[in-house]
Amino acid sequence: MKQVLILISLITFSFSCLGQKERTVDDELPTENLEMRKDSNKRTNRPKRKNYSQIYVPNANKILYGNPCVLEETHKMGFEYLIEPPNISGSKTWKGKFLNNLLVKSKLVVTRSPFWKMILNKKIKKCRQMSGDLVG
Repeated sequence: MKQVLILISLITFSFSCLGQKERTVDDELPTENLEMRKDSNKRTNRPKRKNYSQIYVPNANKILYGNPCVLEETHKMGFEYLIEPPNISGSKTWKGKFLNNLLVKSKLVVTRSPFWKMILNKKIKKCRQMSGDLVG
């Protein structure tokens, strides 16, 4: 009798599993939408994320890493700085970083202007003054 009950429970469990769709990790993650509507937490209502190109830098000198104003300005230009010190396990080689930076900077020269770096430095200086990072 016990074996029959186990067999019946296994059969019903297998049939119930067949009717379910496969769930992914994205289905379980919360969305970035903070509205209180009923359908606000659906995947289709999630805001679109833009993939930004990365420029690898060995240290955070003169880029104000963590300043939201500077991050916004670099995102407007279509890239972001990624701090990766040399000789860290799992990091790109110097050749890979150089080729990546060359490609991204060439893209910026074509899409923004040949003077994109001067324009960005001017905006970074303005952000430093607004946030109080610039003294003098």
